[in-house]
Amino acid sequence: MNEKSAVFAKPIQPLLTSMTRANQMAVGQAEKWVALQMDSLRSYVDLAVAQVKVALKVTGPHSLHEFADSQFAVLSFVGHRMFDDSRGLKEWSADCQKQTLGLSRANLLTVLFKD
Repeated sequence: MNEKSAVFAKPIQPLLTSMTRANQMAVGQAEKWVALQMDSLRSYVDLAVAQVKVALKVTGPHSLHEFADSQFAVLSFVGHRMFDDSRGLKEWSADCQKQTLGLSRANLLTVLFKD
């Protein structure tokens, strides 16, 4: 019985192999994207917590002035972090496109030129 099913599945084996490779690539890219997003989120949450701690220390006009002055540095950090995040997303997108093209080329060759 198993021999008959193996013989039956042989014609669609290249298609199944192609689908398996595509699914593995998609999962790998999703993991990379989630890692990028989690790193970015962690950075912004840490910044927000630090900002709340600093804001709670404001007790008078002098400390309010110091807090306001420190916000320029925070805005600079956020700007640089957003730039880094966009660069990471661009690199991820380019890698995803490169892998997709390579995979589609390999899968097409496998389907067209069967053994």
